[in-house]
Amino acid sequence: MKRIITFSLLLLIAQSIFAQEVKITGKLINFKSNGNDTACLKINSSMNNPIVLKSPISKKGEFKFTYTENATNYCELYFLANSSNPDLNSEEKLPLFLSSGELVSISAEASRLNETAVVVGSTQTDAMQKNVRTLQAYMNEAQVLKKRYEFQVDSLEKRKNDQLANAIRRNPNMLSNLSVISVLPMETYSDVYQLLDSALMATYPNNDFVRDYHEQMRKMMVLREGMVIDDIILADASGKMKNLESLRGNVVLIDFWASWCRPCRMEIPNFKKLYESYHSSGFDIFSVSVDNDMFAWRTALEQEKMPWINVRDDQKIYSNKYNVSSIPFTILIDKEGKIIAKGLRGPELDKAIGKALGKQ
Repeated sequence: MKRIITFSLLLLIAQSIFAQEVKITGKLINFKSNGNDTACLKINSSMNNPIVLKSPISKKGEFKFTYTENATNYCELYFLANSSNPDLNSEEKLPLFLSSGELVSISAEASRLNETAVVVGSTQTDAMQKNVRTLQAYMNEAQVLKKRYEFQVDSLEKRKNDQLANAIRRNPNMLSNLSVISVLPMETYSDVYQLLDSALMATYPNNDFVRDYHEQMRKMMVLREGMVIDDIILADASGKMKNLESLRGNVVLIDFWASWCRPCRMEIPNFKKLYESYHSSGFDIFSVSVDNDMFAWRTALEQEKMPWINVRDDQKIYSNKYNVSSIPFTILIDKEGKIIAKGLRGPELDKAIGKALGKQ
């Protein structure tokens, strides 16, 4: 027992001998503060139990940390802003590798922390940043090369597609065309798809592959981009009939969803943000639930509080008509009811809505 105690004491003494202070001074450039903002340093000395140090940020944008360390740890610098300060990006974190005994200074623009940070006095952080800059240089060079050859690749792709399309146009009644038609983008060569469909149905009306292609074409053409979508008429939670046509003149997102569909429910906050951003400019949402259970649907409506038209397609009339095989499934239509796109999410959906409203 005495040996164990002695060893533990020696270990503690050794640690205290090698432990030294880490001092960090920070300065935020072009920063305005009322003194209520906070700088945070997360020290990941243990994966499960990181230590978070906090320092007030002065009105001049200055902060500092001092702590004792006997090793090198991965750390993260980030900020907590009061609600009235738009200059701080609370979600961005600056990675640091800090070692015992280092005197570190950090300067940066708070709103662009990683992009502008200059770190002096940290050996391993400096090495990391040099590696990051090297990698970024290669990535930038790759982007330049990509843009340089992008036009040539696009031109080659168009020549290939045009040659294939013309070959099918010359002999549309050849069954072998089914093996290559999918190479052509539907949006650009819809006439070739339709020509092949009509020619093969006339030549091989009893062929199973031709019939299957014909059925696929029927479903695909229902939601072809640029086509005016048919009206949707269904009852809302109160039993009152609502129709898509009533929103004509607005850019509308048609959303097929269900109360039991977790990805659908996760998309609703994003739709609310889009609705809040664009509704006053002429954007609306028309949600079509495929719930069989009316109580579950109504409960979901009470929970989600969606401020737009909500109807239920329990008989699957429209979900079958529009070939909705999985949810969430969205259709974006313009002010004339023409289909702009299908299945868009996130930034792509935001961009498409903004473009349709003339915002971009």
